[in-house]
Amino acid sequence: MRELILHVFINRINTLRFTVCLGLISSLATPASADSVIASDGGKSWQKWDVKTVSTTRTPHQLSKFGGVERYRVAGPGFFRTIEKKGKWWMIDPDGYLFFSIGVNSVRASRVGASDEKAWALQTHDLLKSAGFNTIGRWSDNDSFVDVGKPIAWCSSLSFMKEYAKKRSEMRGESGFPNETIPVFDAEWPDFCEEYALKKAGPLADDRWLLGHFSDNELPFRPDALNKYLELPEGDAGHLGTLAWMVENRVRERDLDDPEVQADFLEYVARLYFETVASALKKADPNHLYIGSRIHGRCINESVLRASNACDIVSINYYHRWVPEKDRARDWEKWSERPFLVGEFYAMKVESERTEPEGVGFRVLNHEDAGAFYHTFTAAMQRSIPSCVGWHWFKYSDDDPTWQKGIVSTEGAVHQTLIDAMKQLNLQAYSLRGAR
Repeated sequence: MRELILHVFINRINTLRFTVCLGLISSLATPASADSVIASDGGKSWQKWDVKTVSTTRTPHQLSKFGGVERYRVAGPGFFRTIEKKGKWWMIDPDGYLFFSIGVNSVRASRVGASDEKAWALQTHDLLKSAGFNTIGRWSDNDSFVDVGKPIAWCSSLSFMKEYAKKRSEMRGESGFPNETIPVFDAEWPDFCEEYALKKAGPLADDRWLLGHFSDNELPFRPDALNKYLELPEGDAGHLGTLAWMVENRVRERDLDDPEVQADFLEYVARLYFETVASALKKADPNHLYIGSRIHGRCINESVLRASNACDIVSINYYHRWVPEKDRARDWEKWSERPFLVGEFYAMKVESERTEPEGVGFRVLNHEDAGAFYHTFTAAMQRSIPSCVGWHWFKYSDDDPTWQKGIVSTEGAVHQTLIDAMKQLNLQAYSLRGAR
């Protein structure tokens, strides 16, 4: 009991120190320490990973109501936009200020079993804003915050291809994603996109708090797509469309294993997706950003990134990296000619090294180490990756008491140690990025 009381007392003293530093110290944000934690990358072997936490060394910038930097107004009023300024990509908020999206995914009352949604929305809004988050990401409940007069920048969670594939005409082929292909060759696909965009995105066209539209999540843009489409039944529109592409591009059977041929075909397939969706979205809602289908795993490749220049921002679910890679991010920008947003990343607290949860993020043994990962990854992102315009933590609440990905538990209890670490970084994010 004495140890518990002492632990609580020390935590309160540390919180007080953090608050005092926040208001009094005005030098630049700099790395406070370089140490290591024990972590496992997506269930692989546990090992030491270097960490660099950021000390509280600067009074935070004054922010606009949307979360942009009031000191740097670069445009007139409107909707969320992008800009490249002095070698860095930014968003611009609807009041014209430089903006960087710091968000959390799956922010919903149902995730924590809240029966009073209004009370939940008020409390959760205060939690997010006080911790320096300015966006709720994919799968979040925007309406709850609007209903209590506490709007926050949000993202739509559209599913163009998923919804089309479920309703696919039998005459074109199997429904869903047969053989890990997407049915972009179907004659009905463009018309479906226009109808879907008009229904889902059209009513949102005047919403100034809408950051932009996600069009799908983790579609199978496989590097071996050419073989996958050719393996479809001969009557499937995907098989027939692939044969037509081969004829048009003079690709013979002996060329099928050529990496360049496979890359060209994958880019063609990805373009049929991104450009068709972009056209439909911009027709239904010309005001908002198209932030893509969230790309993941081995689908993050040159062919898909080149095709994604139909988007305004490329969304990448960035896993298996303790720190972001400068050269890789530079390639993403070169190929897509667009900035990118980290649609997902996380470190999950588990009970022990023997715990075997699902998921591809890092495993750690406590929330202090999860916070250390957050500092290490995001501070490096701000300092070293000029093409990044935001990150969204996955996610709001835990999936299971023993698999703790969230900033709150399955019942809504705040993981205070993690939140305190995130707050310390988030409130200095613009300083780390060098807003000017």
